[in-house]
Amino acid sequence: MEVKNVMSDRVVYCTTRDTIRCAVSKMYAYNIGSVLVVDDVGNPVGIFTERDLVKAVAEGISLDTPLEKLAPKELIKAYPNESVFMAAQKMIEHNIRHIPVVEGNRVVGILSIRDALRSLMALEGAYP
Repeated sequence: MEVKNVMSDRVVYCTTRDTIRCAVSKMYAYNIGSVLVVDDVGNPVGIFTERDLVKAVAEGISLDTPLEKLAPKELIKAYPNESVFMAAQKMIEHNIRHIPVVEGNRVVGILSIRDALRSLMALEGAYP
């Protein structure tokens, strides 16, 4: 099964200038676990997750801190025609639960570990 068949095409964005508070508000409003962080021209530069929020709170970082001030991390990507199995391997290898799906330099979706697991279980007949 390919990533494009199970990814969510609803991608919620924040810019590097947006604050942690803004990212958290969007995550709450859309009931999602991450927001994609883009630069001023819309290129994906990172992803802010629930784990990042927990870390920021634990370290006493203000919620008014711009996302660009957080430690940058390599943006791991998946591709629409890539197998879900390969994308899930990347997620396990990098200890991440959300991975942007890109075509060229354009983000076309987000794959969550839940989506990947659900589709792999369906292939085995263990999930409807």
